[in-house]
Amino acid sequence: MTTDTTSGTVQQSFPAPPPPPARRGGAIAAVVIGVLVATSGLLTALSGAVLLAVFGGGHAIASGDRVVSTPTSAIVADLGHIDDIRGFEPVTGSPTLQVSAHSVDGGAVFVGVGRAEDVQRYLSGVATDRVTDLEFAPFRLDTVRHEGSALAEPPVAQSFWVASAQSTTDAELSWPIREGDYQIVVMNADGTAKVLTTASVGAGLPTSSALWIVVIGIGVLLTVGGTALIVVGARRSANR
Repeated sequence: MTTDTTSGTVQQSFPAPPPPPARRGGAIAAVVIGVLVATSGLLTALSGAVLLAVFGGGHAIASGDRVVSTPTSAIVADLGHIDDIRGFEPVTGSPTLQVSAHSVDGGAVFVGVGRAEDVQRYLSGVATDRVTDLEFAPFRLDTVRHEGSALAEPPVAQSFWVASAQSTTDAELSWPIREGDYQIVVMNADGTAKVLTTASVGAGLPTSSALWIVVIGIGVLLTVGGTALIVVGARRSANR
């Protein structure tokens, strides 16, 4: 309240009115949206960085070498029905299955991938252990025994394998995954029983580095954009 001494009138002053609720709400909405966008961007960038570290440069994610043994002639793992893998090859390359087996007792070891019907026909009547469950952390391999009395012919003599390798030290194969039904087989190279080896199974995306770098870039852009929204919203709120 002020008094005009010349005129004897009394003048009253009042505080400025608060900003309209709509303007306040806009500033708060900008901050909230900014937080959501920045968080999404940070998570996207981190995911891209992790995938680049795992699959970039042709790297593969693998189980590591584990002791695998059976008194039968073969250990068989079913890959199930593989479908819908086309369309990403120009960006990631063909998804690749990598299998290795290392000889323990000095005998030649064999690893192969074949169509399910061909493998089943080849091992018909032969005693095998078939994998029912595989876990990596911690490693656990569950199998079920399929009894048989037939002798397996040497796997290296078979022509149906889509990928195979044998060695007295390290047998390693890399197979560009294809659609269909396939099985992995680990055996002695001469087809005899009592398989003892250390084996590893993994998968890779050989040319995916560019994709993960793009994902990281998108994440960074979202993070920067979200941070800008937070700053703008906070300034608008402080200036009112």
